[in-house]
Amino acid sequence: MPMIENPWPTIDLHVHLRGTIDRTTALDMARQNEVHVSMGNFSAAGGYAWSSFEEFLTVYDQVGRVVRSAEDIYRLATSYLCRCASQGTIYVEFMLSPGHSVENGIPLKGQLEAMTSAFDEARRSTGIEGGLIITCVRHRGPDEAIFIAETVLTNMASSVVGFGLTGNEGLYDAAEFKGAFQIAEEAGLGLTAHTGEWRDAASVLRTVEQLNLSRVGHGIRAMENHLIVEKLVERDIGFEVCLSSNVALGACSSAREHPLRKMIEAGCKVSLATDDPAFFGTSPINEYEIARDVLGISNEQLVKISLDAVDMAFCSPAKKILLREKILNRLLLHHIE
Repeated sequence: MPMIENPWPTIDLHVHLRGTIDRTTALDMARQNEVHVSMGNFSAAGGYAWSSFEEFLTVYDQVGRVVRSAEDIYRLATSYLCRCASQGTIYVEFMLSPGHSVENGIPLKGQLEAMTSAFDEARRSTGIEGGLIITCVRHRGPDEAIFIAETVLTNMASSVVGFGLTGNEGLYDAAEFKGAFQIAEEAGLGLTAHTGEWRDAASVLRTVEQLNLSRVGHGIRAMENHLIVEKLVERDIGFEVCLSSNVALGACSSAREHPLRKMIEAGCKVSLATDDPAFFGTSPINEYEIARDVLGISNEQLVKISLDAVDMAFCSPAKKILLREKILNRLLLHHIE
């Protein structure tokens, strides 16, 4: 089957900014900022090396230490946005965990200003749109989550559209982060959280209910219980599905075994996303190609995935109208059916 053409209108709702740091950029920033990065973090193939999810998180945090200035944040965000735009992506929602960068000497206000500038520059130069999801990290605890939520509100930027929870599902119960999410919800931010990547189906519904989410990161374990899936569909919960990530980290044994097709058949509203593209060697267009070529998702279904992603996005209603028009115009222009 031929490669999906670059103009295919893709949307990436689940991508961590630090997950876009490739080996070359990591080493360049390490030299520039005089930060030691162990070569043991890198694989012989030129990517990153880990043997378990916990080790992946360690490598991820060590690589993220090279980001030491607002200029570094701007560089990463602009590079990814422009690269994606050249491959047909029309909208990206970055996840930024400000706690790490504050520890590295970058004030939150500077982080937000850098991200807003990156979105503005990428929009001017390529037409791509985007928004920022501020995330707290589960394994860093609920106290920091409250601090981040409160600090973001006092330094609010126009690019901030959502609030999320990332990190190791095995630590802390989602309910412990309810306070932080209530603060974000009262500020009008969209809410999402990583859940159901490792924990069972019940954890997905429980997290949705506890944090009042409109969408979830991953959520694939929900497919292990059809009653829970039905409840999530009834609530119109969106799923940020990350095929390459799930395979690379072992949440799925192979792309062919991924439950994406079953999710679609069950009526789930899904988007396709990259998660940590530099670590998993992927891109938005690659995720669509895997869905089509490996899982047999049709072009018509891929169009629906893009349109569902617009519905799931945390941007304004006006921007959603613009994105839908871009999708339909792109499909007409390139005769994609």
